[in-house]
Amino acid sequence: MKKLLLTGLIIYQIIAAYTASLFYTETMAYIPPECERADISRIIQKGAGNLTEEDYLAVFGQTGLGKPAVDSLESLELLLDYQENYFVPAEFDCKRNSPISCEERITGVPAKLAPLQDGDILVTNCSHVLSWRNGHAAIVIDAEKGITLEAVVIGMDSKTQNVSKWTKYPNFAVLRLKNADEAERAAIAANAMEHLNKIPYNVFSGFYPAKYCPADKVSGTQCAHLVWLAYAYGGYDIDSDKGLIVTPNDILHSGYFEIVQTHGMG
Repeated sequence: MKKLLLTGLIIYQIIAAYTASLFYTETMAYIPPECERADISRIIQKGAGNLTEEDYLAVFGQTGLGKPAVDSLESLELLLDYQENYFVPAEFDCKRNSPISCEERITGVPAKLAPLQDGDILVTNCSHVLSWRNGHAAIVIDAEKGITLEAVVIGMDSKTQNVSKWTKYPNFAVLRLKNADEAERAAIAANAMEHLNKIPYNVFSGFYPAKYCPADKVSGTQCAHLVWLAYAYGGYDIDSDKGLIVTPNDILHSGYFEIVQTHGMG
């Protein structure tokens, strides 16, 4: 009887710990802005080209837009729209997107994306296997048409997607290669489209086959691996921890990028 009670207690503790971990996992799907909403009209009135680093930092805290995004806006008045959207709490639900994984999707007001450029990278952690947030990543291959290239999910070959899907993630970041011009970034994107489209999904890419594969020998990939390969072909190792398996989080922390935008990441 004591053994049965002990076994039952252990099972109960395991279930309780697992349930708690899932609850914590869901709380990480969206983190509201750390700053309280503030008046940015003074900054807007300065006009484009007249902002200080302090102004850019203040705008980032109020809109999630980094300097590259702010400088690309047609008018600084648009910052008010981004601020309004940035402070709208995300309403979302969690649904299964593969036999082993789930992802969160906004059910209310979608996020507002900053102007994108070819070669930009989108990263979110709104995908998880049980309580592990594996995340998702994509590369913009046609910013004008709003097209990304992604290894979407297990059982599906990599393919193009409309970037609007990213406005439905409760959190995401947009990254851009630093110290590189638009032509170089566009070339990386074009090369990715040529060699990494319609590739079978392989969650073990990095273990087998090897992490780096010549462009004509890629037999499998996963979301972060596809983005990593695209930049590896351009001469950049964007895996921040240099491990066998590259994850969206590894790319997010790479020193090669500057932040164009963050949303729902705190």
